[in-house]
Amino acid sequence: MSWNTIYITGKPGFIEQVSKRLEDSDFPCMPGNLGNDQDISLFWIDDKLALREFKQAIGSRVVFKYRLQFFNSLEELQRRQDQHTSLSAREESMIQEMREQQQKQNYRLSA
Repeated sequence: MSWNTIYITGKPGFIEQVSKRLEDSDFPCMPGNLGNDQDISLFWIDDKLALREFKQAIGSRVVFKYRLQFFNSLEELQRRQDQHTSLSAREESMIQEMREQQQKQNYRLSA
């Protein structure tokens, strides 16, 4: 039997709900542990089972309530997090503009 690793992220409290739902559904999976990281949960599922079946075992209400996102690798998860944490060119220009205004304001106050 081969296993696929599925990483899950979501709003706070999702880990307990996902574990409870999977336990209630008797879906064949093994929970994993990433150490102290509370924002990511991992599960190993049989590679013959589809991700869709895993999501159905969790239930659509839990998926939507906790805004769950599913990833097949940590690299994929990291890329997604980098996309969400990087600033757009417009946002960077606005920050630069605010810094310049702050410097002008500080100069006026010190003069």
